Amino acid sequence: MQWGLNLRIVSDFDEELWGLPPPSKVRWLSRADGKKILNILYHFEYMPQSWREWQRIASIKIQILQRVPKVEFMEYTPLDGIERVYTISELGKHFNKFVKFYKPLYPSDKKEFMRSLTLYCQRLHYEGQLHVEALIAMAFHFNAKGGYGYSHREVMKKTKSIMLLDMSKWRVKLTCKELQQAHVKGGRIAVEKKREKFQLKKNEGMELRKNGLTLQQIADELHVSLITVKRWKLSK
Repeated sequence: MQWGLNLRIVSDFDEELWGLPPPSKVRWLSRADGKKILNILYHFEYMPQSWREWQRIASIKIQILQRVPKVEFMEYTPLDGIERVYTISELGKHFNKFVKFYKPLYPSDKKEFMRSLTLYCQRLHYEGQLHVEALIAMAFHFNAKGGYGYSHREVMKKTKSIMLLDMSKWRVKLTCKELQQAHVKGGRIAVEKKREKFQLKKNEGMELRKNGLTLQQIADELHVSLITVKRWKLSK
């Protein structure tokens, strides 16, 4: 699949190119009002293959806007006459500034997936970092980290549905304190789930011990360390 970045800048000059890496293709377009548009394409060998690569594209877009504030990103449409093909890593070398993306509130379960992704989208929106690639990156990250099993197509569909929301209604900006509280709440849920899982393991260990298994055999059976089993202080 052909994929890339499509930049448009309303300008009568190509001076904006001076701060950007050599493009894959450049062309001039005209608007209905007679103003000229500089169209710059960056063509990639492949679509991003990991959430980190999606996030790298978002980082590149942020840095392009810092150099050329008037730029508008359009949907990519491949054209004939491509002069240069990039990998994401190669184009990224022209944008070495570190972009810090805010930590998300991870979903506690599959039901919280869309809510957590929408909250992250809202935060990116207010911090001036909202690009679809940044949201796609976090959606894939949520999916992998939580083991939710969404297909590539499902993740992309969920992401695009959030980008279609009316963001003009997002009037409440989360403060650092509110975000911290949200993370603490999410952390408590994770800790509680870990404790429940630990207790189930211990209960299984008690039953295995009653059946005559040694501590080492119990550790091997439950895939835990011998030290953990000893801490349970299981009686025969």
